[in-house]
Amino acid sequence: MRNVDQQTHKALGISEFDLMCKAGEAALHVLASQWPPAQRILVLCGTGNNGGDGWVLARLAAEAGYDCQVALFGAPSRISGPARLAWNAWRDGALGEHLNAEDLSSESLEADHYDVVVDALTGIGLSGPARDTFIDLVTMVNESSVPVLSLDVPSGSDADTGSVIGAAIYAATTVTFIAHKPGLLTGAALNHVGQLVLADLGAPPSVFQSTPPDGFLISASTAATLPTRSSTAHKGHFGHVLVIGGNRGMGGAALLAAGAALRSGAGLVSLATHSDHVSAALTRHPDLMVTGFADPMMLPALCDGKSVIVIGPGLGQDDWAQECLRHAVAARLPLVCDADALNVMAANKVTLPSDIPLVVTPHPGEASRLAGVTTIEIESDRLRWAERLAERWAAVVVLKGAGTVVAPHVNDGSPFICAGGNPGMATGGMGDVLAGLIGALVAQGLSVTEASTLGVAVHARAGDLAWERYGIGLTASDVADGLGGLLSRNVPST
Repeated sequence: MRNVDQQTHKALGISEFDLMCKAGEAALHVLASQWPPAQRILVLCGTGNNGGDGWVLARLAAEAGYDCQVALFGAPSRISGPARLAWNAWRDGALGEHLNAEDLSSESLEADHYDVVVDALTGIGLSGPARDTFIDLVTMVNESSVPVLSLDVPSGSDADTGSVIGAAIYAATTVTFIAHKPGLLTGAALNHVGQLVLADLGAPPSVFQSTPPDGFLISASTAATLPTRSSTAHKGHFGHVLVIGGNRGMGGAALLAAGAALRSGAGLVSLATHSDHVSAALTRHPDLMVTGFADPMMLPALCDGKSVIVIGPGLGQDDWAQECLRHAVAARLPLVCDADALNVMAANKVTLPSDIPLVVTPHPGEASRLAGVTTIEIESDRLRWAERLAERWAAVVVLKGAGTVVAPHVNDGSPFICAGGNPGMATGGMGDVLAGLIGALVAQGLSVTEASTLGVAVHARAGDLAWERYGIGLTASDVADGLGGLLSRNVPST
């Protein structure tokens, strides 16, 4: 972002200070639109360029008639560069003396003193462990009832990883400048961002060409499209998905995956499951081709003629599960591994060759087992761990969770981050639906990377639509039911 900032002010033919003024102006516009009645503002400024954005906002707010006070965290002697110019401009406006942020009290940060607090403490410049005085200030702000507008990044949040260093501001709204930061889209910082607003400050597309991105933001409207469907098409044109799973007593997960594959446009879907579950599967989805089996030696024949295999939902980890995975791998078809298939892989019970198209879809706990580290480590840097797992397993990795990350096979490009989804999707079966969806997209001709990015984006959008209808009571089946309508928008018309 520092390089992009430099490229932006040069491309616009303005100084760094002028670009800082554009940021402060954009932030004030967001404040005015988010809190129209607000009149009393407290701006918390650090000594870096994020503080410079705050000094600009404070000066413009005072000129616009707001009752605006500024509290500085740190020594004035540390303010330099364009931030110094912003501080000087604020002082030249004869706007009074700034407060010392470390002298603020919890009583002074209540609604009878301020309508909005502006957080301009650290921005992307956060590094190293947080000081106790910083943690105390952040804690006091978070305990206040006054809403917070964070500039660029909620202070205390790592803009690269989304992890929280010591303590972080809980913003009601964050206005981020020029481009999105990965740490605002995935990881623990999602709890701190609030409503995220991008102010691009007029940066032309050319400024991004010389700076490789950390990742790409995906949505249902920007992901890959499905191949055109001819008017004379038949079921054989859209692939045949085989779902393997549903060990004894665990039939629901495999059925959810198979049902999602049906809803996602696969021409044919077969389900290979424990014999106990055949009647329930056919009752729920008579459009499935269901085979019950106890002996995994039946699987080679079932794999014949299929386009892709989805394995793992309800699979278990016993000998039956391990043999199922071995036969699925031996078929040398594109493979989507989810749930217990990942646990079998992590235990090194089955060897996966590096030359088959492979998608693995772990949640953070499964990812920790695949990587041999703690879940906390995975969540501390979701992008990097997704990339490491992609290299380790020669696979496309879908690291699920808030801000799902899709890491392509090593050397195939930067990861993707999905900003969609909602807390209502934190319920059983969501991952099974996603696995079936991705399998169906591979069956219809997409690459494993294209299928994973489109699948993640559409799954999140279907979840958001289900949230609007059902709220916290939404189920995985509700999400699956919405997949076809969304995917039809990604099919070019003939």
